[in-house]
Amino acid sequence: MTREQTKEAIKVMQAFVDGKEVEAFSPCQKWERATTPRWGWDDTQYRIKPTATLRPWTADEVPLGAQARIREHPKTRWLIDRTSSEENRNDWCKNYEHSTDGGKTWLPCGVVEEAK
Repeated sequence: MTREQTKEAIKVMQAFVDGKEVEAFSPCQKWERATTPRWGWDDTQYRIKPTATLRPWTADEVPLGAQARIREHPKTRWLIDRTSSEENRNDWCKNYEHSTDGGKTWLPCGVVEEAK
């Protein structure tokens, strides 16, 4: 193992100690949860499980006609009737949620991107 590989292995093992989810690359060629890793670094790859991130909508992705509300004030609702500026869409992503089913379910105002 090189010095850099050792540093990365330490990060992964420390994350495991800290209670974060760790994955191992399986013989089936996919990442699977490693609940009790054996730390066989010579023949197994390990990583800290990536987390999904939320990014603001682009102008083309804004669901026009959907209801929106501020998370902290859920009783006040409004219809999304314009794509608005990038600055406003960033604010929506941080502070608002939206519904496309008349308020039955509420989702973040943005796109959840799964980490790879």
